[in-house]
Amino acid sequence: MTGLIAAALIALVAVIIAAPLWRTDLDQAAVEPSVSDELWKHEKAVALLAITEADFDRATGKLSDDDYTVLREDYEDRALRAIDELEKLDASPAPPAEVSARFCGNCGTRFGSADRYCSSCGTPRG
Repeated sequence: MTGLIAAALIALVAVIIAAPLWRTDLDQAAVEPSVSDELWKHEKAVALLAITEADFDRATGKLSDDDYTVLREDYEDRALRAIDELEKLDASPAPPAEVSARFCGNCGTRFGSADRYCSSCGTPRG
């Protein structure tokens, strides 16, 4: 009897752990547009910041030309994909006006609920 209960418990845990693997792209499309919009804005900001840092590292000699080229291409692709996704979302209905940015557009730092300025770079919350 104990073996049967243990097997059922193991099966239940396995199902709970494996459930995220069974998600489809349709489940991802159910994400709120405003959340998706902010995630793509964050991805764009992070990619642009990484490009700036790669440029600086190359200029200071910390990064070889080959490594710079690989990094730059990767981050440019990420930024362009984010821009494309943001343009697709802009074609959809706009989110309510009371939804404000959750990430700094300049450096990508997450805003606190009461923050009016970015705690990292001082950029006003938009």
